[in-house]
Amino acid sequence: MTAGTVVPVLLGVLVGAGTQRVTGLGFTLVAGPLLTLLLGPVEGVRLANVLSLLSSLLILPFVWRDVAPRRVLRLVVPALLVLPAGAWLAARVPASPLLVAEGALVLAALYGLHRFSRPGWLRGRAGTAAAGAASGLMNVTAGIGGPAVTLYATATDWEQRSFVAGMQLYTILLNTGSLVAKGPLDLPVHVIALSAVAALAGTGIGQLASHRVSARRARQAVQVAACAGAVGAIVKGVITL
Repeated sequence: MTAGTVVPVLLGVLVGAGTQRVTGLGFTLVAGPLLTLLLGPVEGVRLANVLSLLSSLLILPFVWRDVAPRRVLRLVVPALLVLPAGAWLAARVPASPLLVAEGALVLAALYGLHRFSRPGWLRGRAGTAAAGAASGLMNVTAGIGGPAVTLYATATDWEQRSFVAGMQLYTILLNTGSLVAKGPLDLPVHVIALSAVAALAGTGIGQLASHRVSARRARQAVQVAACAGAVGAIVKGVITL
């Protein structure tokens, strides 16, 4: 792996971890599409799962008092149940179509966040289960479990501080399940180690910035970066078909 690949990966991880601290879910939307584009749809998603898990482990002690465990469990149980099927699918789809599909999933999720600001059908038990299942499926196949639960949070008026805290516990459980379903990383040790350092640094920067950057501005920046990464993944997938 060349420096031309490693440097963008580390920058994406740094920014993703920082936005994860500010918004609760920024890591996968920022770094996920970029890692998929640079490392491929399989290892890119696995690394996104590992680093998102690490980022949430670093953040959780700072926000634990605001976690609502029961609310998190209602989302994470259906998410975990669909992981084996998603991992099976991701392992059997060729790389180029998978890149296109993952990029399209990101764009569809971003469109959903803008188009359906307060979807009422997500407020009941069935809606909660649907949001969790959609999040789990997208996380294990594309490394982007956040948009579905963001829609759920908007629909149910989940208070922002509690949402940010709860999503750290949710992300830890979801990514642990995703990694168990898909198996270990197959990347050079130095890439994994440097990425972990970048995640640690990004979390520290996000902790400092969390009281200075509004969640609204951070979410806007996350969505722009995610859109760019998704388009890049689609282009690469189409070119290599």
